[in-house]
Amino acid sequence: MVVALAAVSFLPDAERIYTSPVFVAGWAVLAAWSLCVIVRRRLYVRPAVFMLHVSFLVILAGALVTHCCGTSEKVHLRVGDTVFVGALPVTLDEFVVEYYPGTQAPSDFVSHITVDGTKETVAMNKVVTADGYRFYQSGYDADSLGSVLTVTHDPWGIGVTYSGYLMLLVSMIWICVPEKRRKTVAAVVAVIGFCSPALNAAPSVVPADVAERFGNLFVYNNGRVAPFSSLARDFTVRLTGSATYRGMNPEQVLSGWLFYYDSWKDEPCIYIKGVASDGGDRASLADFFDESGRYRFSDMGHEEENEKFSLASMASAGSLWKIFPYTGSGNMVWYSPVDDMPDAMDVDSWRMARHSLGYVAELVAVGDWEGVARTVDKIASYQHAVVPEVLPSAARTWAERMFVDLSASSWPAAVMVVAAVALFVCPCRRVAWAAVGLSAGYVLFLISLNAVAAGRVPMANGYETMQWMAVGACVAAALGARRTPELLALGLMVAGLSLMVAMIGLRNPQVTQIMPVLRSPLLSVHVLAVMLAYALLALMALCGVAWLFGRRHLLAESRRMLRPAVFLLAAGIFIGAVWANMSWGRYWGWDPKEVWALITMLVYSLPLHRRSLSWLADDRAYAIWCVAAFTCVVMTYFGVNFILGGLHSYA
Repeated sequence: MVVALAAVSFLPDAERIYTSPVFVAGWAVLAAWSLCVIVRRRLYVRPAVFMLHVSFLVILAGALVTHCCGTSEKVHLRVGDTVFVGALPVTLDEFVVEYYPGTQAPSDFVSHITVDGTKETVAMNKVVTADGYRFYQSGYDADSLGSVLTVTHDPWGIGVTYSGYLMLLVSMIWICVPEKRRKTVAAVVAVIGFCSPALNAAPSVVPADVAERFGNLFVYNNGRVAPFSSLARDFTVRLTGSATYRGMNPEQVLSGWLFYYDSWKDEPCIYIKGVASDGGDRASLADFFDESGRYRFSDMGHEEENEKFSLASMASAGSLWKIFPYTGSGNMVWYSPVDDMPDAMDVDSWRMARHSLGYVAELVAVGDWEGVARTVDKIASYQHAVVPEVLPSAARTWAERMFVDLSASSWPAAVMVVAAVALFVCPCRRVAWAAVGLSAGYVLFLISLNAVAAGRVPMANGYETMQWMAVGACVAAALGARRTPELLALGLMVAGLSLMVAMIGLRNPQVTQIMPVLRSPLLSVHVLAVMLAYALLALMALCGVAWLFGRRHLLAESRRMLRPAVFLLAAGIFIGAVWANMSWGRYWGWDPKEVWALITMLVYSLPLHRRSLSWLADDRAYAIWCVAAFTCVVMTYFGVNFILGGLHSYA
């Protein structure tokens, strides 16, 4: 079954194959065989283990009921329209797109409907249930006068499946907790459940201290209001491949393109291959045109070239500089000097938006740096006067600027890896404890800065989740280090490699808003459980490598980590399923990430059945298996992102 799941994931019509009668029959045969093994092995004499295995049968039974009896349809409604869902009349009273304050980035999509005479509100992660039907927000019309709802009817399948999830959770806790402490843990869990709420001459630039004044402005960028310094760094990294250029700070680079265009257009600062006339990887803006002055990359297949050219052009034209907020139209809109201004804009606001940067350019041309600083300060005062309620607080601004500066540094990850190798070769327990503690503290500090700046738990992209994996590796290593001190070095290695991978996957970490569907507390629990599992599995792989190189005692620690790793992964997968069902109406969609997470769980569950698979009791076989099985984790996290894509892709 594992081989079939993996093979089909690469096919273009994978979901249809996964839901075909052949696959359904395959799962049925597997369930029947598992039931026979449960009876033959007399697992019912061990209640916790029995419940664990039966829970998977219940989950499969729920999936079968949903597949055979559940229904799902899209319902399109215009404001005032009424349609019948079964016998229920459903009317759309109003549709509203809610935005993050001061931006045009949607924070939620809300449909106010009347279902059989009862007023209800459907939104992302807010499901309405009526007479066995569940209504989910699915889409909307461009004019915001229409809404698309997904309506499902699956009362039995969801109930059976959720019962299986609950059995799985209870059985995993039951198995992991020592018998003497089970009553205490059960009481604590019950209380929590009751109480919890749902080398040429350098191009011309303005002086560094003057450029830093621009960093104190706010700008509309990436669907959010952010410090100008964040935009400047984003621009510099994307254009040059580095956070600085020839000793210039990001504000100098971005302002240089606006105020000294003639100096910058011939500067080979654009990091891209195959464009420069000398064949190098640094091109100037002039290299994008041929000798006749015609743009060289107008045909398809040159996405990177077009992106870099567009970025430089927007900076030099001024369209990136959306630093002038206006609220007179009823909506908050941020304008650049070259944008079309609304006719209703008052004269003072129009002059500020249209001419203030032009005046700054005149002052730059004559070298009046005090005048430049005063004018930039006036623009900042204008921003605070027009939209004081939406500008980030001083604490959030400081946190974002600190996060942007620290996250650009790759040396902490390199230091972790080098220290891990040194401590593994020449163990020193005190130094190892200090290194792991400092590393975990550093990553948690980065996570905290991101959380303060973004106003959310940072778990929404590949960079953020890899940081949690680094923290999980440090915590797991610390927990096992009393028995096996070498785990500290291995945990430090996993943490450093996790941060390196994060930097490779996202060279320019940014504070961003999240899509409305991701605004759910279940996301945090889902991601945290999965990333902790991945951290444990990475430690197991390193223990396997260490065993192959003579560190025999580490394999016992790997076996201790196996069960919590598999249980955390299983919990993460099925918490994600509950979240999916609450958000878009199905708890399993055969998305590539879901499939490969399931494959990973099945592969890692094999050594838990050593009575049936006696060959995994052999240390050499188990060590090799630890290393080989980690390829499933690599495929789940990276292969899916960059090869198969899907709803979970971070690429």
